[in-house]
Amino acid sequence: MATSNTFQNKILRIVIKEPNGRLDKVIVNSIPQDVGLSRSRVKNLIKFGAIKTEKDNKKIHQKYQVQKNEALLIDLIEPLVSVALPEDMPLEIIFEDDHLIVINKPPGLVVHPGSGVYGGTLVNALMNHCNNLADVGESDRPGIVHRLDKDTSGLLVVAKSNHAYLGLIKQFAQHTAKRQYLAILWGLPDLNNTPLGIGNLLSLEEKGVLKIEGNIGRHPVHRKKMALRKDGGGKEALTKYKILRTFVYKDIPIASLTSCWLATGRTHQIRVHMDAINHGVVGDLLYRSGMKSNLDLSKILGGVYDTFRRQALHAEKLSFEHPLSKEHLQFEVSPPKDFCELLRAFEKL
Repeated sequence: MATSNTFQNKILRIVIKEPNGRLDKVIVNSIPQDVGLSRSRVKNLIKFGAIKTEKDNKKIHQKYQVQKNEALLIDLIEPLVSVALPEDMPLEIIFEDDHLIVINKPPGLVVHPGSGVYGGTLVNALMNHCNNLADVGESDRPGIVHRLDKDTSGLLVVAKSNHAYLGLIKQFAQHTAKRQYLAILWGLPDLNNTPLGIGNLLSLEEKGVLKIEGNIGRHPVHRKKMALRKDGGGKEALTKYKILRTFVYKDIPIASLTSCWLATGRTHQIRVHMDAINHGVVGDLLYRSGMKSNLDLSKILGGVYDTFRRQALHAEKLSFEHPLSKEHLQFEVSPPKDFCELLRAFEKL
């Protein structure tokens, strides 16, 4: 068994600092930073009636109008489900000290429990290796300050101490932590190959560097997918990329190796943005735009494509400031075997 249910018996008293805005956000902004309750956790606490007014002990709801300097009582007795338990699993550790650990995550490994996944995750492995992780974040994702999709490989930093967690969360929120990916995309994703009607998404930032700007939010129909939101919904997202090499077969640009930078960190960001400009990530089973369905890819790529059943996306580089020592840390890892084999197949064209 890889998860457990625990309860916290604690009443947290807060005083509202600034009452304007969404109630969950107003409350989060009024909670001491070292407590570390997230907006999603606060929303659940409101939903379950676990937040009351101190004055008359009444449960509040999402539309409740709080006042400046109003005192609220937050009951943390809510069960924390899916608390990860230690599991003995292999880890490729790139760097580790008392406060953080940097991992080279293999493809196929889920980062933390959730959505029907209760064990066999990176968090379970880290709980076994580290014994303990930062506990100011979500209960089912201790120490997690950023994520990689299950089938994306590469670098991930995890906080072991609360001090490191708060410092790293701040860097990712302010976009001072830098992430760079290798991605194999369908076609030639330059300005000349952008479909009509979406040209405003893609632009040239500087020589050789293109950028895609467009809000990303939950897909209105397919709930497992994210989507480019042209209705003003979702969250601001910016991806920059550079074409490193294009693979041509019989004068047709089949695919391109690109280097991608995240200026923001939205769910599925690179996959969604590339899908939006009709140059999806090769192997992506969820976002499939740009695939050359009229070509016999199995024959052209020597069968390697048939066995590559994930998105060709690898978190190659990661840099940030150590939250305690203030040292600038920079890491780089090569893609895993399956990515390299696919790349070699394209290079033989």
